[in-house]
Amino acid sequence: MVVSTSGKTIDAEGSPLQQPAHAALPTLLSSLEEQGVSFAVIAPRLFLENLLLPPVIDTVRSDGVLRYPIRADFPVSWASHLDIAAAAAVLLQRRDVTGIVGIGQLPAITGPDLAASFAEHLRRDVKFESITPEEFGTLITPLIGPAAAGVTGLYQALWHQPDHVIDPTTSAQQRLGLIPRTITAWLSAIGA
Repeated sequence: MVVSTSGKTIDAEGSPLQQPAHAALPTLLSSLEEQGVSFAVIAPRLFLENLLLPPVIDTVRSDGVLRYPIRADFPVSWASHLDIAAAAAVLLQRRDVTGIVGIGQLPAITGPDLAASFAEHLRRDVKFESITPEEFGTLITPLIGPAAAGVTGLYQALWHQPDHVIDPTTSAQQRLGLIPRTITAWLSAIGA
């Protein structure tokens, strides 16, 4: 069985982003373990597809500014759904790989790195602008309604962390030999 954390951090000891033991994901994983089911856990951090939200991508296209609620110096192991699907396909065929498999960029990427990739892809200048989690919540509330509060909370928690990087020893690169797409390759693949 292959389970995705859908971005929930379960593999960073002591992380304030970890879920309580009674939450659905830890309960599922405990049950699988107790029943002796062979399983792997895909553990991405942030999804590149978040950058396609209209309040994000529209300002990239119109103003050449990538606004996102992370600090400019905050490295993230960004992952695309394409890379997650590739890892899931391999894991469904490989019962010998169990436990956590981190999906995402190594080395991790900062906001200015993201902007540079957008600039390369769009062949125009793009700069990164850090916005607060609260500003981002305001921007996405018209799109997702009350769920924006949870998104804001996630980015508030991340704001105080040193990074949001997968563990290299449990990464898909190490465990499966899968290298995630570059940001520019991802942008090309999705036709952005």
